[in-house]
Amino acid sequence: MDQVYEERQEATMTNPLTFVLQFVATNGWYIVGAAAALLYLGNKLRPRYEQWKQAREDAEYHKNPDVALARMEAIQRAREKQQQLLLEASQQALQQQKEREERKRQELVERLEKYGAATQQGHKLGTPGDDYLPLSGGASTSSYRAPKRSACSKGGCGR
Repeated sequence: MDQVYEERQEATMTNPLTFVLQFVATNGWYIVGAAAALLYLGNKLRPRYEQWKQAREDAEYHKNPDVALARMEAIQRAREKQQQLLLEASQQALQQQKEREERKRQELVERLEKYGAATQQGHKLGTPGDDYLPLSGGASTSSYRAPKRSACSKGGCGR
């Protein structure tokens, strides 16, 4: 029986998946605690690292002002390029808007020539002078209002 147990023990240790699962099962809470501690320390130390990195860059700029000047010029060139792209895009949009308005005007002129003045846009139901108002209801029922409901109906409050 000892030989069977040893074979089983040896087979369990050689399978890597079983080994990992067994390790996690025995040390799971330690792994969770270590992960939480690493996250906490990472969040605490990140601002200090950023300050150190910024101080190192500032020291580099103070040592060599040409680097700072080159960086500022690169930033200015990037801003000018973005501004140029914005101007081109706005001019193109304006041109497209003008083309759309011209097409719309041409379609209206063609429609007026084809059908006459009866097809003007903007003529809607219910305009002044038009007797047909589909949503207004009848004249006899539009003046009725339900009475106000109160908690003191049929007398009794305050008497």
